[in-house]
Amino acid sequence: RFWLRPVDFPHDAESSAVAARPPPPANRVRQGRSGGLEMAAKSKKSEKKDNEDDAPKDLESMFLKNKEWEYPVEKRSGWLPVGAQEIVDAHPWTRRAVEKNPRFPGYVPGEALFCWTEPDFASYINSGGFVKPKMVCQYYISPENPQSIVDLLEPVLSDMNWVCSVDSHVGREEELTQTTDYMGMPIARMKKQEDGTYEVLKPSDKVAPIFIWEAGRRMVDHGPTLKYRGLVNRIDGITMFTKVGMLDLIRERCIDRDMPITFPPSWFPLTFVLPDDLEQWKRHAEAHPHMKWIYKPNGEAMGRGIILVDKISDVDSKERPFRTRCKNVEVFDPKEAPLKERDFANYGVIQEYMVNPMLLENRKFAVRVYMLVARVKPLLCFHYNFGYIKRCGEFYDENKFEREDLFRHITNQEFQKKQDDFTTSKAADLMSVESLDGYLRDNLGIPAFRLNFWQQVKTLCMEVCLGIKDTVDEHGKFGMFEVFGLDVIVDADQRVYLLEANRDPSWVMDTQVKKAIIPEMVREMMELVFWAHSPEGKGKEAMLSSPMRGFEVLLDDAFGFQAVDLE
Repeated sequence: RFWLRPVDFPHDAESSAVAARPPPPANRVRQGRSGGLEMAAKSKKSEKKDNEDDAPKDLESMFLKNKEWEYPVEKRSGWLPVGAQEIVDAHPWTRRAVEKNPRFPGYVPGEALFCWTEPDFASYINSGGFVKPKMVCQYYISPENPQSIVDLLEPVLSDMNWVCSVDSHVGREEELTQTTDYMGMPIARMKKQEDGTYEVLKPSDKVAPIFIWEAGRRMVDHGPTLKYRGLVNRIDGITMFTKVGMLDLIRERCIDRDMPITFPPSWFPLTFVLPDDLEQWKRHAEAHPHMKWIYKPNGEAMGRGIILVDKISDVDSKERPFRTRCKNVEVFDPKEAPLKERDFANYGVIQEYMVNPMLLENRKFAVRVYMLVARVKPLLCFHYNFGYIKRCGEFYDENKFEREDLFRHITNQEFQKKQDDFTTSKAADLMSVESLDGYLRDNLGIPAFRLNFWQQVKTLCMEVCLGIKDTVDEHGKFGMFEVFGLDVIVDADQRVYLLEANRDPSWVMDTQVKKAIIPEMVREMMELVFWAHSPEGKGKEAMLSSPMRGFEVLLDDAFGFQAVDLE
């Protein structure tokens, strides 16, 4: 074993003195600690004093430091169009007010484009944001809309901090008021007229709704809303919701394809315009006497004015030429008997009648599906993957084709409601596509009907989207959108045919099927429209970023996407 022996190292006197110094008394340790605490307290007081020296000494400085010129988030709109801030910054009312008060510390909120007048701009900027004008955007829903769609839209729009307006007198002028007071506030002035009287010229008090939902007729000027990229549920230039407009669209689609095809395409019935194509139709009908036809007025819906045609003499003859059978009806009487003898309209179409439709419990049916044009520049379209079946109340019989047989041939639900026993008939019992799929599988042994059906519907909607593209590019404005209700019919071989498009699809939720489909569709539609026109959707591919659930992208022109290759 080896033991380490301590070694004495040399050390200086000072080290020895330190080592020999006795430990400090306990009270001295406590005094040192309290002294440190006192020094820390003094340091904190000094720091606090410095901060107090840096703090604003007046209300204006406090106002600026806390950015009290800003509106709180809960007062702001839940949606603003892309580019709203840039537009309001460049607005003439903003520029002039800022020139008067170049020390203005903040910015004008984008909502001002829709809800502030020229004096509001001036008072906010001239006061440095101290005076805050009321900032509430308005939405307008046409009084012609049914209450059901109002009830669906109101919660969505109210969540945006918007209020409903019934004022149809809207406007959005950018002219500067020529006269201002010493503070830069626009004021009224007197203008002498030629007759010697004076006219009082006041700053305009008109504002524009940020959102417009029209019905059958245009009730309000869309220009002021679209000027600042607000939303309007109408697309200018589109006519496919009329019978002749749809026919023109499809004829052009047959020609404009990379490889033109003969009209009609395989998914649209042979159709002629009356009276324009009367002689051409007569020649075709004479060459095909077995064909049956159905006449539809151009701009009507809900089964109004429809006439079943079995032979040429039902339309035109020497004794009764076609022009003598026409009657221009501006407004149809809602109380008119459904089977009353009908006159031809001055303008309409006569269409080949499908005599071999697929039947549901021996009744003819059609399917309502939806297509959404969510944005026009660049074009963005969707179709909805849910729809409902509407059927006739009477059994189908192709050999019974007279006026009194309309209830077995017209599937429109509003027309079927005119039956005396509608509430107890099968016409009142709507069905979803999923339920139809199950019925056909269990009763007719048809597998995967739904998959085949929706694939064909997607193709039809794609044709329509491409058919309206040129018109939308020419007449559409950013902020326009529209949803269409398309009616399709299925034949006995499961081929799907497009019948018509409706600009104002039925929003009446009188059955459980409609209640299960329409409310969710409207909510998702609004989410997609908001997204497509917001900064969140700018430069984003809809297939990857849009909030779609039941909808599916058909066409995203910004990224060259098409869901179906039609060529």
